[in-house]
Amino acid sequence: MFTEAYYSLPHNARRFIYAILHRKHFMQMQNRRTTETDAGYSFEPFDKNQCIFIHIPKAAGVSVCRSLFHNLAGGHTTIERYQIVYTKEEFDRYFKFTFVRNPWSRLFSAYNFLKKGGMNDADREWAEANLKSFTSFDDFVKRWLSASNIQTYIHFTPQYKFLCLPKRNEIQVDFLGFFENIEQDFYYVSKKLSINENISIKHENKTEQNREQVDYKEFYTDESRDIVSEVYKKDISLFGYNFDNSSLETQLKKRCT
Repeated sequence: MFTEAYYSLPHNARRFIYAILHRKHFMQMQNRRTTETDAGYSFEPFDKNQCIFIHIPKAAGVSVCRSLFHNLAGGHTTIERYQIVYTKEEFDRYFKFTFVRNPWSRLFSAYNFLKKGGMNDADREWAEANLKSFTSFDDFVKRWLSASNIQTYIHFTPQYKFLCLPKRNEIQVDFLGFFENIEQDFYYVSKKLSINENISIKHENKTEQNREQVDYKEFYTDESRDIVSEVYKKDISLFGYNFDNSSLETQLKKRCT
């Protein structure tokens, strides 16, 4: 765990220190710039396209990666870690983008995703150990959701933690896409990267209970809605969300200023 003094150092100084203290992991990350893991993760598309995509869990990241890069790219790597992977010169030059999602909707999606087994053995094991006792989503929110518990599994980690350096509030990306505006924002990204402008996003890894669109709002009570407001208040404040997404037009206008 690094100190606040460490994060006040210049980018390349932090990268150098990390490479010395964690040489094995540093080299593993560098190797991922040229090779793909068995699970399909690789930083190679980022060097190829001069970009960095920060994949926040349950915000359409798998669909974005598969559509743009044809693999899972960097996985759930934080902006802090990407500043270790890349030099300051590379980091500043690459187009950095992400997609965020309404915290109430994202939480509901993450809960159902894990209840159904998630994506791998780790997800299934975590769900079996932590979600089995809850009778419903509302019960889960009321009895489990807290500022400390959401730090225990990546699918519940606040979104700002992927985009801001520790102890900082500045979002370190060039383009903040919204899940709620995914088609238009994906088109902008593909055009920015000079990828075929006719490309459309392939919706993968969806967790709806059936083919009909599930309205997350129907599964909240006033109490559970307020709990999410408190637990994810920094995400809500930074990205401008409200419960029913009526804030989207304001969010898009603010992004353009």
